[in-house]
Amino acid sequence: MNHYRARAIKRLLVTGLLGGGTLLGLPGAAFAQTPEAAAADGGDAGVESIVVTARYRKEDAQKVPIAISAISGDAITSQGAFTLKQSIQQLPSLNIQGFSGRNQTITIRGIGTNSGGTNDGLEQGVGLYVDGVYRPRTGSVITDLIDVESIQLLRGPQGTLFGKNTVAGAIDIRTLAPSFTNEAKAEASYGNHDYFRGYVSLNAALNDELAFRVSYLRTSRGGLIHNSVYDEDWDNLDNHSARFDLLYKPTDNFRLRFIADYSIQKGDVGFQSIAAVLPTTLNNGTQVRGFYRRAADVGYVPGTVDAFDRKVDLNNSQYDEMPSYGFQAQADLDLPGVTLTSITAYRNWKWVPNYDGDQIGAEISTLGVVETDQQQFSQEFRIASTGERTIDFSAGLYFFWQEADDKQRTVYGKDAVGWLRTANTPTATVSPLPAAILDGLESYAHVVPATHSYAAYGQATWNISPRFRLTGGLRYTYEHKTGLYDADARGDVVPISALPAEYQATAIALRAAYAPVGSYYAKRNTDNLSGTLIAAYDIADNAHAYYSYSRGYKSPGINLVRQTLSVDIFVRPEKVDAFELGLKTRFAGGAVELNGALFWTEDKDYQANYANTSVSPAAYYIANVGTLRSRGVELDARIAPVEGLSATFAATYNDARYRKYTNAMPSYLESYRSSVDLSGRQASGAPKWSLGGTVEYAHPAGNDRDFYVGADGSYRSGYYATVNLDPFSRVPGYALFGAHAGLRQSEGRWDLSLWVRNLFDKDYYNTISVNSTYGVALASIGEPRLYGVTLRGKI
Repeated sequence: MNHYRARAIKRLLVTGLLGGGTLLGLPGAAFAQTPEAAAADGGDAGVESIVVTARYRKEDAQKVPIAISAISGDAITSQGAFTLKQSIQQLPSLNIQGFSGRNQTITIRGIGTNSGGTNDGLEQGVGLYVDGVYRPRTGSVITDLIDVESIQLLRGPQGTLFGKNTVAGAIDIRTLAPSFTNEAKAEASYGNHDYFRGYVSLNAALNDELAFRVSYLRTSRGGLIHNSVYDEDWDNLDNHSARFDLLYKPTDNFRLRFIADYSIQKGDVGFQSIAAVLPTTLNNGTQVRGFYRRAADVGYVPGTVDAFDRKVDLNNSQYDEMPSYGFQAQADLDLPGVTLTSITAYRNWKWVPNYDGDQIGAEISTLGVVETDQQQFSQEFRIASTGERTIDFSAGLYFFWQEADDKQRTVYGKDAVGWLRTANTPTATVSPLPAAILDGLESYAHVVPATHSYAAYGQATWNISPRFRLTGGLRYTYEHKTGLYDADARGDVVPISALPAEYQATAIALRAAYAPVGSYYAKRNTDNLSGTLIAAYDIADNAHAYYSYSRGYKSPGINLVRQTLSVDIFVRPEKVDAFELGLKTRFAGGAVELNGALFWTEDKDYQANYANTSVSPAAYYIANVGTLRSRGVELDARIAPVEGLSATFAATYNDARYRKYTNAMPSYLESYRSSVDLSGRQASGAPKWSLGGTVEYAHPAGNDRDFYVGADGSYRSGYYATVNLDPFSRVPGYALFGAHAGLRQSEGRWDLSLWVRNLFDKDYYNTISVNSTYGVALASIGEPRLYGVTLRGKI
């Protein structure tokens, strides 16, 4: 094979993008290419085989019967990305919405976490893993990526092979392990908005048995949104990450890997901008006090109401810190025919916010935060067969504990009573009330959800013939959940007795409404049996088909909120039935790889916002609301048509709908109703169409150097960002493009590149929420055009 074409193809496969390449495998998949694998495809094939260790043994990714998309660390860097959220544009089945380190919701094929904010009493629908360790808090994963080997997206229910059970899929992040070859790496990037990223890493062998890798990453960037009150640019970055990775390998059949890591994200971040001012006439003709009228009532003069002006007028602190650290150890022992594995991990994640509670320049809520201190411990024991035999298997035991210590605080300001007392009332208002009724009042709640989870799982593959295989797996899960809720009223407020007598009764009622008092402790035990069944058949040497059924399980939840009459604080588990038919092919002399999948998923007892109309007034909380169905088709292609040229394309069509959702919270324009029926409507956070693609051309430039140039693009159709499908939460479809070019030494000793993200400076929303209390739709907006230069080197 031509040297440069082979190198380009290898680079493409190592990149492994979906819209940047697609691999097919399961958790633990590793990028590995061997001469034997290439020879198996005929030697001169354009697309070489990729060996994965998905089922804890080496396998050709094309023959593993489930879809997994992967992006390599090098591919992320070449596009100027440095976080998981920036990397999703080339993963069409994945959607991440959010506006802060804590409030992030993730879906795969339209299924996952109930969008609209984080509830620590509910489990994630999408599992997040780093080096095999489950991370229940999205904030511990969406920060800077350091020492990343690959990000792998697994679609569909998981649980019979590893860790925590999930209903939608998993994001599996793998980091570079230490090696016994001494190496030092450094990287520096600089871009517009004073963007800087510096990375250093040292890998060294202490002797024939011990090797380590130590790394440090620093990312900083000026603000992207101007605060007119402070005359400062906010939405800035000040991030630090460090890792120590030790490998002990005294013999060929035993390995012990110990990892310690620490990261912290700081900055004036996590706020939202006004995307729209809500109308003052509801669908039934009712007139309500709108944003401008309420602002006039309290003497507030609003600033811009166009989010893409990139200006806000927040008048209180928005400085947040998000530290995270952890320790984990993985031991692997190879015995004749099997490998024994133990993974032990402890992690701590904190969210220390200072949120302007109303997100505008008025003094309605000067502080609105959920300060979180989350701890977790997990232990996994696993046994897996090695090599191909008539029956290949893996099995394990898993324990997981987590506790989130949350302090929920809302502090009301001098404008609170004037704004909130008249919210959504007819134009003919009541008499003005003294500001002292709510000014300084703090609503405080101490909330502690905890989980003890125990599981046993196993999976076996019966190789009936060289072409036909049956795989079956089961998982048993037992969970003990507890929750503490303790709320009281605090703050520096005027005593009731000091208020005029005619306002004292009103003050008592308002303070009880806005700073409720209550306390309770709850607990519940649940168990579940889930599993999978897969039939795989090799139609030809380079054509592989499979059909799978999986039962997924999302743990029960606890609504740690103020108890209301007839409200069940417990949320039953979600159960998912997922069916998938896939075909994976390689043809045109091995120069083209084309894979497709049809999927159909039924999510029963879907956990979402519920309107309980049996009480008066109606109560709104998280409950099991009905059924969500997700069905569609995925297509992935990788090609290397001519010398030095490689390209990828991925597309997902997803018809995700609420099949039954009868008691949903009404949208703003129907807020006069107690509930609405959303059955048959498109599910929130689920674009119908998602596309992604990349192209790169490399050409020798002499003196053992290569010049390369590439581009990437993605498209997502419109979707609703809120669970109740409020029209004002509609995120319009958008397309993003990027480009990069550079010169590198052929053996990878150095690489100088230029890159640009959001090439055409497209304005787009990441998520939108609707706040009827403030009369506005608030949005988190996407990044503007970002560009820079990166220099990488190693010795």
